[in-house]
Amino acid sequence: MERQIALEILLKFKQDKSYLNLTINAYFNRYDLTRQQKDFITRVVYGTVQNMLLLEYILKPHLHMRVKTYEKMLLLMSLYQHEMMDSIPDYAIINEAVELAKKKKGMKTARFIHAILQKSFQSSYQLDDLPPLERISIETSHPLWLVKMFDKQYGYEETKRICHAFLEVPHHCARVNTLLTSKEALLKDSKWQEAKLSPDGLYYSGHHIASDEAFIKGYVTIQDESSQLVARLLNPQASDYVLDMCCAPGSKTTHLAMLMNNQGSIEAYDLYAHKIDLVQQQIQRLKVKNVHTHVGDSTLLKDVYPAESFDKILCDAPCSGLGVLARKPEIKYHESSAMDEMIAIQEKLLENAYFLLKKGGNIVYSTCTLNKKENEKQIEKFMTKYPDMKKRKELTILPYQYHSDGFYMCLLEKE
Repeated sequence: MERQIALEILLKFKQDKSYLNLTINAYFNRYDLTRQQKDFITRVVYGTVQNMLLLEYILKPHLHMRVKTYEKMLLLMSLYQHEMMDSIPDYAIINEAVELAKKKKGMKTARFIHAILQKSFQSSYQLDDLPPLERISIETSHPLWLVKMFDKQYGYEETKRICHAFLEVPHHCARVNTLLTSKEALLKDSKWQEAKLSPDGLYYSGHHIASDEAFIKGYVTIQDESSQLVARLLNPQASDYVLDMCCAPGSKTTHLAMLMNNQGSIEAYDLYAHKIDLVQQQIQRLKVKNVHTHVGDSTLLKDVYPAESFDKILCDAPCSGLGVLARKPEIKYHESSAMDEMIAIQEKLLENAYFLLKKGGNIVYSTCTLNKKENEKQIEKFMTKYPDMKKRKELTILPYQYHSDGFYMCLLEKE
């Protein structure tokens, strides 16, 4: 049953460009599955997508015709189990794949699947003859355009480290909610360990943070520790009037509220009502009281508030997401042209933030991408346009440094 579900999720990803986490959660809610079955499905789905270019490279010599999506995803999923799940014997992988093919497409397809898997399992592959950037692309399953972009911006050695880091399983990380408890109190439970990067961060060694009593009671919330540095960089005070321009799903918003000890006031905006619902759920669970949520377009906020309304502004901008590929591997297969649209939106957000910021106030601009056009170059362009904006601190966190998400953040001050 679990392979059938994994295959259906992979087909939805390929055909509908669906987000893996949302599709997986939908299937888990639909079926009564054991923890072991859920873990197997999650590993096969994420592993297949994460390693897709390598799996296609291994498979290619054995395919002499165009293969339909169903057969292709079944082959890739089976090949992933063979290459990277040593505990499963090859005969079991092949038998399960053949049964799925027979049930869905009949004996002819089942025989085809059997033959291709037998050949590919018995063959070896090597990448040594490939040019250096192509080799990184195939062995880490990052599109060549992305590898070339990282190489241009960070250099070859950093690119290699970045791409390999995205294949690793990231920490299960949470942020303590000091409105309700303390980090010291949580560390008394052996499931929690102190994080390395964020002063508010905790690593979790249990199965799922969201099912833990500490999460249910609002003592913690799920947030990568790179992301946890953003609110602290803005450093809001209890008396501040704060704007959060892109607040969903609410992790940074509620962190701001925590740092302000539920005092002052935060206006939190997002473009979509269903995302504001998620923020409201966070606010209620964490017992946050100083946030006012709004559905609205933050590129138009200078028509809503007077100039120089806010003491502090968080602009956690929509971006290409090229820092969170370990958690969302499907993002790396998006078209590169999508970045151009993001850059234009980021510019508009920063322009609104400038208009709304008081003199002497601060903006933190942050993204979860490593693309310098959306980060350092975006800020350079902004400061050229508004020379009274001064850079106070700039930080890029690469995924291999702390086994966390890749993140960029910049603290700006209006003179």
